[in-house]
Formats: sequence, C-alpha cells, structure tokens
Amino acid sequence: MAHEPRIVAFLCNWCAYAAADRAGQQRLDMPQSLLTVRVMCTGRVEPGFVLQAFREGADGVLVAGCHPGECHYLDGNLRAAARGAVLARALEQAGIEPERFRMTWAGATEAERLAGEVREMTAALRALGPLDYARRALDGAGAALAEAGPAPSALPPRAPGKPRVAFYWNASCGGCEEAVVDLGDGFAGLLERVEVVLWPVATDHKRADVEALPDGGIDLAFVNGAVRLDEQADWARLLRRKARTVVAFGACAHLGGVVGLGNLSEPEALLAAAYRAPPSVSNPDAPLPGGPVRAGAGADAATLSLPVLLPRTLTLADVVPVDYTVPGCPPSPAVVQAALDALLGDAPPPRGAVLAPDVSLCEDCPRKGSRPERIELHALRRLATSAVDPDLCFLAQGLVCMGPATRQGCQPGCVEAGMPCRGCFGPLDGVRDGGAAMLSGFASLLGGADPAALGAAVPDPAGTFWRYSYAAALLPRRVRPAGPEGEAGP
Repeated sequence: MAHEPRIVAFLCNWCAYAAADRAGQQRLDMPQSLLTVRVMCTGRVEPGFVLQAFREGADGVLVAGCHPGECHYLDGNLRAAARGAVLARALEQAGIEPERFRMTWAGATEAERLAGEVREMTAALRALGPLDYARRALDGAGAALAEAGPAPSALPPRAPGKPRVAFYWNASCGGCEEAVVDLGDGFAGLLERVEVVLWPVATDHKRADVEALPDGGIDLAFVNGAVRLDEQADWARLLRRKARTVVAFGACAHLGGVVGLGNLSEPEALLAAAYRAPPSVSNPDAPLPGGPVRAGAGADAATLSLPVLLPRTLTLADVVPVDYTVPGCPPSPAVVQAALDALLGDAPPPRGAVLAPDVSLCEDCPRKGSRPERIELHALRRLATSAVDPDLCFLAQGLVCMGPATRQGCQPGCVEAGMPCRGCFGPLDGVRDGGAAMLSGFASLLGGADPAALGAAVPDPAGTFWRYSYAAALLPRRVRPAGPEGEAGP
C-alpha cells in the first residue's frame, strides 16, 4: 500500500480553521492523514512547533491563516510569514525539501482554496516519499554510542585526600583550556585545592594512568569539545566510568558549538575537504581516516590509522550522562570560578544544573536603556558594512543579536566590546531550542517586509541562529537524501 503523507496543519482559528470546518461540511476531498492543530493566530506558530512536528513524524507541515491585512490581531500573520520565510531557508540548509513546509492564506469562506492547497501539498509529498526524519538524520547515532559502554555500577566510598580533577579536550578550538588558565590568581588557588590527574594540554598523564584509576577515582572531570570522532566517544565513556561527576565544559560539549555546523555536510564531504581538496595537501593515494595507512619505508615502515569520523557531531550528553554544564565559548573566568567553588564545596548544586545565571543577556546589557518599546525593521544590516551606533540597541539598528535568547555569564563579553551577541552561552532553562526561539523573535521584528525578501536577507540562518547549538537543535541534522530503494544515501 502506498504511503499516505502525514501533514500537520497549524490553522488560524478565525480563518483557515473555519475554512477547514466548512470543507468538512461540504464534503470536499481532503486527505484523511491531515492532522489539524487549531491556533488563535498563525503569529502564535513558533518555529519550534514546526521543527517538533517533523521530529514527531510529519512528512510535511502547513501553516495557514488570514489573508494579509485581515488578521484579527493586526499583523500576526505578517510576522508569521517573516518567521516562515527565514525558517524555510534554514530547513533547506538542513536538507529538508522545500515542498515539505508551506505557508498559505485562506479566508473563512474559502474552503475550496484550503482543500486545494492540502491536495496539492499531499501530491508533492507523495512524490517525495516519507521524510522518515529520525533515520535519515541519523538520530540514533548517539544512542548507539551510549549503549556501547558498560552500565554504571555503584561506586566505592571516595578515597581521602584532595579532590582529584581531570580536564579533557575533544573536538574544539582549545579556548576552554585557556579559560582555566584565565582564572589568574584563582588558577594557583585551584592547584592548591585539587590534585590534577589528567590534563593532556598541560601534563604528561597517559591513558594508561586513567585506566589504572579505580572507577570513581576521579572526583570531577571537565570535558570540553564536541564528540566528532570514535576516539573522543571512547574517552568520554572512560571518563564517565572513572569520574564521580562529569561536567560538560563550554559550548561545544554543551551544544556542539561551531563544530556542530559540520552536521550541515555529510562526513564524506568533510573528509574530502580536509584530506583531498586543498591545494596544499599532498595525498596522491587519497587515503582517509578510518582505514589502515602504510607510513614510512623499509624497516621503519608501520601501519597506522586515524580515528573514525562519526556520522554526525554529538554533544557530550548524547554519548554519556552529564551531571553539570558550564556554558560559553569559552566560559568566562567568573563563571568558571563560581562553578569550581560550587562543585568543590560542601553543598553542590542540583544535578543537571547549568552553572551560569538563568537570566537573559539583555537584562544586563549596557545598551538596554536604548531599546525602543516596539522595534519594527524593514531591512537588515551587516556589521562589516555598516556604521554602528556605539550606544543604541543592536536589534534596533537591524543587526542580528542573540541577547534576548541567550543566558548571561560572558560579561564582559562581545556586547561590551561592541559586537552583537552570538549566543554561545546557550538558551535559558526551559527553552528547548535557543536558535529557534531567536529566529522567531528576530524575524517577528520584520513583519512589515516582503517574506520573499526576508528569506534572502538572512543568507545563512542555520549559521546565524544556531551557530553554537546546531548539533543540539530541533533543526534537523543534515538529512540524507533517500536513495532509489528508499534507503538513506551513503
């Protein structure tokens, strides 16, 4: 039996939902697989709703509301159109075919118009086939790695002496390593309080030294960087077994960081770009990591191999249970010191806590007083090509600033240096996807502009709104196109 596409339709209460109701009364031809969600206004449809629908199994998402100029809430539909235009670009970057997301307008009496839109979308989705997001986006990659390690066992009582601390570096730039040294005088105080049992960037401890420790022999393990290689996943599991407390340290371990933007490309493309394409690379046999490579000649020859690139970038929490998170790219000295004091104290925070203020960066922004009560933009500006007012709110100047959707902790940070916030400290507690929230908020400021122009105005929405959080976002990882048998592409 042919697959019947599953469409989730968010319908405005006053117009599109009334049109759908009328279509039912008139017995118009409508697919039985259509799932309608009644909302008071399309302006209430957050990008996160659309993304979650895809994650829950929708093959397509339709957003339908009042015609422009007829919104019961003045301009809610225009703001929805602005968000939809930018979201559509982000979905395209993630490999979601444009036919899978549609916005349309239908008045309360336009039952046939709405039914026609649904039939047309259904036909397009039938031709595409099922999205099967979870499999095509390799959602199970982290679960498979997590299950590969042994189940945690009860730990023996802690050994006496100074707390034993480990620092480890996965896929990242090394800025988090410097963040520890940036403690200044506090760094010397830290070394007096703890015994460092692993810190590859600064000490000569080997893997064998860590393996020789009893399970639970490390009190605190600070792991920075995303998990991009099988070796990094293996180290994460080892440190989870040896450490009583594991801390995701920095934006890459927390949300995937800039490394997570690699999920916009297939692993094969990343390897080719690094090992084959650059003109400065001499690789005549074109071997790639993951297989044996013969190095040297004669008696000095040896067979070597490099770690295997995982199908996608994973956060630390995708691979092992994480007890605490210290956010930031890198974490600021104040946040690092406060986290150390809390974790080494007698009353540590509740497990699962993000150890930074749960307050929007905007609340402590030095430009806060210059932000208008209502911002409405008709064009975007780029920092590199614009004269920026040093005192006026970045958003009011048409510059993308992630401050409204980002937690505090970086100060003094980018904003104090005259740069808009880029979101490295991640979302506040209770926000599932900070990038989707910021896209929603920022695009809503563009409600009076042409949606098509808005979509082009943000050429890289994934890299703009999910710069540090793409690996942890509701936005899909790069979806592999289906092959001729319906299987994910190689």
